[in-house]
Amino acid sequence: MNSNDKKISLPRLYIPSNEKIVNPLSTGIKASNLSKKNTQKRMNPQFYNQQHDLNNHFCVIVGNEYVLKIIALQQSLMQYSEKFTLWICCIDPFAYSLLKEMNLINVNLLQVEELEDSELKAIKRKRKVNEYCWTLKSVLIEYLLVNYDLPSILYCDGDLCFFSDPNIIFEEWGEYSIFLTPQRDRDWVEKMYGKYQAGLIGFKNDLYGLKSVRWWKNKCLDWCSAEAEEGKFGDQKYLDYIPIYFPKVKISNNLGINAAPWNCIYNNDYKIDKTKNDVFIENDKLVVYHFACITIFNENDFDLWSLGAISIPNNILNHIYTPYLERIQFVLNQLKNKFNKDTKQFLSKKDINKAQTLYKDSQLRRKMNQSNHFMNFSMIISKERLIQGLTSYYSLENFNAKFTVWICCMDDLTYQILETLKLKHAILIPVKDIENHELLSIKNDRSLQEYCWTLKAPLCLHVLSLYPEVDHIIYCDADMYFFTAPNIILDEWWKYSVFLCPQRSSTEIENIHGIYQAGLVGFKNDQNSKEILTWWKDKCLEYCNNHYDVEMNRWGDQKYLNHIPNIFSNIKIMTHKGIDAAPWNVILNSSSISKTDKKVFIDQDELIAFHFGSMQIINPNEFDLWKQETLELPPEVLDYIYIPYIEQLNKTYLTLHNTFQKSPSSLFADQIDTTTIKNYFKYSSPHYN
Repeated sequence: MNSNDKKISLPRLYIPSNEKIVNPLSTGIKASNLSKKNTQKRMNPQFYNQQHDLNNHFCVIVGNEYVLKIIALQQSLMQYSEKFTLWICCIDPFAYSLLKEMNLINVNLLQVEELEDSELKAIKRKRKVNEYCWTLKSVLIEYLLVNYDLPSILYCDGDLCFFSDPNIIFEEWGEYSIFLTPQRDRDWVEKMYGKYQAGLIGFKNDLYGLKSVRWWKNKCLDWCSAEAEEGKFGDQKYLDYIPIYFPKVKISNNLGINAAPWNCIYNNDYKIDKTKNDVFIENDKLVVYHFACITIFNENDFDLWSLGAISIPNNILNHIYTPYLERIQFVLNQLKNKFNKDTKQFLSKKDINKAQTLYKDSQLRRKMNQSNHFMNFSMIISKERLIQGLTSYYSLENFNAKFTVWICCMDDLTYQILETLKLKHAILIPVKDIENHELLSIKNDRSLQEYCWTLKAPLCLHVLSLYPEVDHIIYCDADMYFFTAPNIILDEWWKYSVFLCPQRSSTEIENIHGIYQAGLVGFKNDQNSKEILTWWKDKCLEYCNNHYDVEMNRWGDQKYLNHIPNIFSNIKIMTHKGIDAAPWNVILNSSSISKTDKKVFIDQDELIAFHFGSMQIINPNEFDLWKQETLELPPEVLDYIYIPYIEQLNKTYLTLHNTFQKSPSSLFADQIDTTTIKNYFKYSSPHYN
């Protein structure tokens, strides 16, 4: 008998009670070493009857930190696979005892000691835990193929999860001996770390399946390090040579098999969508996703990519990550409630403050995941600006139902009115919830307008701190009106920390008021943005007056924005003329205004948002369109921009009137002399008394 045909003792398997399997220890098979020079073949299988050959066999390696993920993997197989056996090799007693107690269906447990010989034990002492687990992959695969005469085995990393029937994998594998999945990563990554993924790999129990897995095993026994060197990396880089050295290798071309962050999130730009109950990557149904590098801090807090900060599109969060996190949460609750386990032992001990891609699972976050263009706004509203603020909110609701706006209410009346209206997309914040000693110490020294300016940065910081799941916040003045869905803001801003909108006004105005507009400014929930917001907050605490300080060259909260691109990085300056258009740039620059197919254009750019700054509502029909200086307003500006806005203001007025059954006259300006108005406009229809 050839040395490669010797049998070894079979593992002391834990077998769930509903599995009718003969105890392998009763077969009387003699033990022998498992080594590079001594691979074994079970010649007369007695362990499995014919029905087991119809199963799809999977194997996985687990330690205590992966227990939650392994159970989630098993549950996904239970959901999507009619016939399967999952072989779990436990590298520590904790994982083995817990999984044994759980008595998982269609699972066979092995202890790592049952695979180890003196050579493996010596290697174990020298290698890190992850390196040793990589080393064990090929050992486990060969062990199961040989000793249980399995027709094939598909190795899975513990952080895989199935989204549809894994039979698709075995159908694509077909008659081939080996099954590989390409990384589909960047060229330099594949050159250093390998072209094929070692997290999902299959071998048949045939000539080339066994030859290739033994070759792989011998290479990993010789060297398997997490530090790439001389064309080697872990167990994975060796896979580059398998299609070269061995025939009958199937390289999957299905994008839905072993999809992962490196080929779906920061590479390739695949179209990912959901049709009925199935997720598709381009035209391929998602079969299994590799949730690599996820850290679980608790039921709601996760690091979705611990290798670095990445931006995960909301549709991927919604269709792929949320279902997986729900599985993890279900497992945690199951362990806590059914098995009375302290769930802390299953959670990461890492510092959550060092998370690279921190994700907080919440109802708000799941709402945000509904669209890649979900937008988060903040706004400051007092009773003097309530009609404008509500009109701004309704404009967002008309064009883009996927948003949340945090509204800082400056007085009790504003809070009571907005609370009564039960705005679906608004979260109300009483101003006292933001105020601290610093703010209160300067409050009485500033006008309401100046104090509202001072509150912008603290409001944004408050939202980003209290709602860590919010990935961005856009501060928006209450007198901003959206003429269409503002999706383009996210599209242009996407990779930057902060966006600023240029004034595009006269030299005189910009010299006094600044070159950027503080009425529409966005901040990502990252360290850079928080540092900028903190700096802006501190500057405004020092000075935020509606008076140009010639000596220090500062005005209000706004002129400080001039310095941000000079002292901070990763700033996006918006160039689209339709974003934060305003009288001081559209009218003073004599921009071309046109309308086509119900869309308004400023020069060649579609009007997205118009800032009706310094517009005063005298009553529902009388207005000062811009109280700063007298202007010649072209008819197109009136017809396409101001009159549609005034009509919406009147609708808001009517909503308030009908809701509260009284005229909200207290929300208009105090009695003023109309002869002092710079740009008087009377709107005669419709008329409200």
